[in-house]
Amino acid sequence: MINENTIIGATEDQVACDMKGELLILHTASGTYFGLDPVGTRVWSLLQEPKRVGAIRDILLDEYDVDRERCTRNLIELVEKLTSKKLVEVKSAPLA
Repeated sequence: MINENTIIGATEDQVACDMKGELLILHTASGTYFGLDPVGTRVWSLLQEPKRVGAIRDILLDEYDVDRERCTRNLIELVEKLTSKKLVEVKSAPLA
């Protein structure tokens, strides 16, 4: 389970390109595309180096006018989707 202490990062099996404000990511092994809106694109840029989910959330809270709980919930949801698509991977899971 991903939470704010989980360390995640982008996998190497992907390429991404900006398509007029939306980022498209291709998982090269499966040929599957995934699109991100501008906020998702910012998250993706932060995932290029492994980071704690909580650290990413804190950056987003500084840059966007969003409630902490909502930001955390939406970020974890996005990370779980990206993980299921094999576009990001858990680098270090938190201890239970």
